Amino acid sequence: MMDDGATIAAACARAGLYLDLVCGGKGTCGKCKVDIVKNGQAKTVLACQEKVCDGLEVLLKEEQISKKANILTDSDIVPVDFDPAVKKVYIKQKALATPLCSGDWETISETLDVKINTPPLELLQKLSKTVHRQDIDGITLTLWEHNLIDVDIDNTVEDLYGLAIDVGTTTVAAYMYNLHSGKRVGVYSALNGQVSEGADVISRIVACVNNPDGLARLQERIISTINQLIQQAVSEQNINKNDVYYIALCGNSAMQHLFLGLYPEHLGKFPFTSTVKSDVVARAKQLNLWVNPNAVVHFLPLIGGFVGADTIAVLLSLSEDELLEHRLILDLGTNGEIVLGNKDKMLAASTAAGPALEGAGIRFGMRGTVGAIERVSLSGGNVILKVIGNRKPMGICGSGLIDAVAEMLRAGIIDEKGRMMSRKEYVQNCLPEYRNLADRLEKINDVNCFVLADKTQSQQAEKIYISQKDIRAVQLAKAAIYTGCMLLIQEYGLNPENIKEILIAGAFGNYIDIGNGQYIGLIPSFCGVPTRSIGNAAGAGVQRFMLSQKVREKAVRLQKKVAHVELASNPNFQQEYFKNLNFIKKN
Repeated sequence: MMDDGATIAAACARAGLYLDLVCGGKGTCGKCKVDIVKNGQAKTVLACQEKVCDGLEVLLKEEQISKKANILTDSDIVPVDFDPAVKKVYIKQKALATPLCSGDWETISETLDVKINTPPLELLQKLSKTVHRQDIDGITLTLWEHNLIDVDIDNTVEDLYGLAIDVGTTTVAAYMYNLHSGKRVGVYSALNGQVSEGADVISRIVACVNNPDGLARLQERIISTINQLIQQAVSEQNINKNDVYYIALCGNSAMQHLFLGLYPEHLGKFPFTSTVKSDVVARAKQLNLWVNPNAVVHFLPLIGGFVGADTIAVLLSLSEDELLEHRLILDLGTNGEIVLGNKDKMLAASTAAGPALEGAGIRFGMRGTVGAIERVSLSGGNVILKVIGNRKPMGICGSGLIDAVAEMLRAGIIDEKGRMMSRKEYVQNCLPEYRNLADRLEKINDVNCFVLADKTQSQQAEKIYISQKDIRAVQLAKAAIYTGCMLLIQEYGLNPENIKEILIAGAFGNYIDIGNGQYIGLIPSFCGVPTRSIGNAAGAGVQRFMLSQKVREKAVRLQKKVAHVELASNPNFQQEYFKNLNFIKKN
């Protein structure tokens, strides 16, 4: 039962169907359109604005229910010395015989290789009922560092699992391991349920500040998303959820706050302070996670500002050799983080690129789901599209958008300042081989547009186009990223051509054509400096963190070596930013 005045979006969210509220529910983005039947009449409305009422029918499309997306989970993991944070130790029954007038726990602790703290009362109570049983072969202790976290009857050392989770603003990727064997048994992913409250971290922070239950609601969304992945994992692997004893997580600073239930207001305004930067350890029962109640939940440390634990994880994904020389690392997702340096000195910054590069704020923008245009080529005057799922297109995702802008720039449809030609102008100025493209230039709602697919070619029988406003949104995003890179290089005092290579991490960075990204000036290009994608490096790093004590210790050292740079405080930022709004047209 919904309260009076509740929106369709809120009702859907209560049912676990999180619609895309890119604008945070302001009714400005149009991404939450749904078909309804009200008083016998069918119409399309904005779910964030339309109120529920008796007899209302909401007709959701398959893609609004399934939320299937191209979520990047692949990553190359540099081998580690296997030494997980949580271990199990089996003690045979005969070793449990407590000497005269002695203590059971003291007898048990003497059999262990390391000193373990006196267990909490609930585990002492459990021990008191098991240690003296004659019908068992022994007991298994589950240990985390110097703490006992569970007691099992008989030998269960092989029943030990952990999850490494990359909590992205848009997507969540989870990697399940058997922590006895070190074998990865499954990879799972989903859209972050918080998308129902806004596409970017600022809109979610605002939701926490403006609504009394905002923080609780956003925390519930991400916990629910993770619990769904846990449920899927234990079901597919036929695992008892109580055998999951460790969860390691990374995410940006806002995701850390919202997952842990930390009030984020001061993170979202100057001087951008976090509640805590060091790693945080909690228990699953404190966060209502569907694993063993005493499971250790470990969030990696943050760097500063909006540069969070996901950036630490990206650095942890690199080998020692890769950290020897200077590298420029861009993690391109809903938020952009940049790191420059080597093992001796690193600078990090975040860029307010906004979510445009993942389709938000673009007229026909969408995430990388079925029906999204992911590749665009203008060849011989023809428009060639590649659509996810090989269906008629519904919209365009970030990789397709970068392709489209780069191709339009090459073809002269837009100039270096981002201005889109009218049909008449283009006919007068284009090369003969591009003449056919002029027919795709139209004025729609008094704005110059380039049509990618006409009504007969699209899924929803409407033209799909790139507008002048969309081009401007791409310019704002790419200028922020490029300016951030160049100012960080300047701050470091490094000659760009002395950078060993440029590494592109993150979902968006994995799917885009890097050449097109450099052509429009989204990604820097320096003479003799190669550029390569390293996939979901944050996912790789958080896995290594879970599997190795050395990597966990390295995370603490890295945090101390990386200095955060607040780009907005740089006196040259605005000047450089406005200069970089233009397209570079650099191969």
